Amino acid sequence: MVNNKKIRVLHFGGGGEIGGQEKAMYQLFKSFINDDKFEFGAVMGKGDAFYSRKVRELHIPVIELGFKSGMSFKINKKILVELKKFNIHHFHDPTPNLILLSLLSGSGIKRVFTRRGGFHNYRNKGLKIRLKYFINKILVKNFFHGYSGNTKLAAEFVKKYYGIRDEKIYVLYNGIDFSYLLPNMNKKNVIHRLDLSNEEFKIGTACHLIDWKRVDSIIRAFAVADINKKKLLIFGKGNEEPYLRKLVKDMKLEREVMFCGEVTHIADYLQILDCFILASGREESFGNAVVEAMYCKIPSIIMDDSDGLKEHISDNQTGFIAKDELDISNKFEYIFNNRALCKKIAEKASLYVYEKYSIQNMKHAYKNFYLDILNK
Repeated sequence: MVNNKKIRVLHFGGGGEIGGQEKAMYQLFKSFINDDKFEFGAVMGKGDAFYSRKVRELHIPVIELGFKSGMSFKINKKILVELKKFNIHHFHDPTPNLILLSLLSGSGIKRVFTRRGGFHNYRNKGLKIRLKYFINKILVKNFFHGYSGNTKLAAEFVKKYYGIRDEKIYVLYNGIDFSYLLPNMNKKNVIHRLDLSNEEFKIGTACHLIDWKRVDSIIRAFAVADINKKKLLIFGKGNEEPYLRKLVKDMKLEREVMFCGEVTHIADYLQILDCFILASGREESFGNAVVEAMYCKIPSIIMDDSDGLKEHISDNQTGFIAKDELDISNKFEYIFNNRALCKKIAEKASLYVYEKYSIQNMKHAYKNFYLDILNK
């Protein structure tokens, strides 16, 4: 192991990128810039995604592997030398090729894993994906020194899927830099840009448009909600978008439902919303989008089967929990008809997430995690 005054931690994301929660990882890296005890590095692909660029702007050590997929593999002695310079290799949704490369770089390195997703049944996937996660399961269980999840739900998945004992699993919540949630645009200008009006009741969701986010359930619930002058704003892109657009067309909702695509600064658009919903189930773990909406004092709705998101929301206390599509519609109507009460709930929610998911809390938890692993 390299002789270095600082503890050096190298982060591996899925498939060589930062991983599925790019924003959370970027905020983690940024929080440790100029730390007196820890230095971070990142293993990344050559992609030019937004947060890949943001990480490079931090000027932390970046190692590019050039792997085309999670199953591709090649040995590069220079890269092995670079990997060996770090005390800890930290994996986020790891893939077998990255783990094998880490193992080849030295036996004295501590390897840790953070689960950043909820519950997924990989047995229902294709052969290639099943093989990938079968190998991943063996490697993580037998060659790692520490385990964590970014929610209690994710930690539960680690316990059940990998067969790890409770006392070895930590919960490391995402930290959010809430200063980024200040709008850059005037509210009036945002409404004008989207061709909206102040009279409309605006419901929003922000997510990758994939099946388990259940945006189709939001659309159907929105359609039957007894609300005059309502709008549904959908932020995000994904392979479900053609299906969702067809659903909107078939239901004759083109004037009421807007597909806004991906936006660079979501706070500009959150400020115009009267209600926010994230409808994913147990596949979701932390769900940054709903925490950001809560901080912005927007009455927020999640689903009863979303145990990860329920770590943020207590029903009628810091938000609302819906049981099914009909109940989503009922929650829309309740928020519409009880603006003053829901505003107080949203203000309470804002204070709750601000105190719980601060950058300081996240940094403190990660430091304790690393020190515990090194001392074992």
